[in-house]
Amino acid sequence: MGSLKPRGSGGFTLVELLVVMAVVALLSAILYPALIKAKECAKVSECLSNMRQIGAGVHMYIDDNGGRFPAAVSYGAPDYWRAHGRRTFQELLSRYVSQPIASETVNSTRQYVSAGVFMCPGDIGPGRKLAGTYGIVAGKPIWKSTGCSYEYYASNQEDWQRYDVIVPWTSLSPLVASAAGRARVGALYSDIPSPTRKAVIGDLAHWHYGDMTTDNRLAFCNTLFADGHVARVLGSEHLEARLERLRPWHTATEVPYE
Repeated sequence: MGSLKPRGSGGFTLVELLVVMAVVALLSAILYPALIKAKECAKVSECLSNMRQIGAGVHMYIDDNGGRFPAAVSYGAPDYWRAHGRRTFQELLSRYVSQPIASETVNSTRQYVSAGVFMCPGDIGPGRKLAGTYGIVAGKPIWKSTGCSYEYYASNQEDWQRYDVIVPWTSLSPLVASAAGRARVGALYSDIPSPTRKAVIGDLAHWHYGDMTTDNRLAFCNTLFADGHVARVLGSEHLEARLERLRPWHTATEVPYE
């Protein structure tokens, strides 16, 4: 009876290798988008967690300051605004959050090495509109030059659907003029008719997966509301939340721009 010859042990044949490579490529094509989406969703969740902690800090600040919101600018580097006699949101709230902001000075320029809860994990830097404004440096995440990735809705807000239309009584920290000069004044929390609907901060730029539509409209935006809750809301809802008005609460002359 003849014996069977064992198959050679030279490894995979060319056909087998090609089949394996095709299967791996197919699985990668299927799984990679899902992995990217999962990673981006995790960034959204972390950003919302940051905002929730900032919201708690805002309420502690309000309790310590006569029921008023931080008298701060909308965004920018603390050093830039300090030279103009102003304070930033992140400066005023730093003592009320658990993760401190850390910075170092390199070649006479301050840069931030940690921004704690003020750092959006999706922050990839400014677009052309923001680069070079208020101490923001192009080519790096905004938090690295300012210590904060978020915009505080300090000033009266623009209606995005009607360009150049600024809606009065939407600011949480208006710039007002007096005989003593210009200064930011924090609005009273009690003068917000509906704190569950009034936006306090949002991402300074649209960094998260799914933020923008294919025709460059805002689809979603992470938002902190005045009552302290946070949500990823539709772009139209974020617009409405920014434009939610306060009761008229002062008689000073507001200055629209700095």
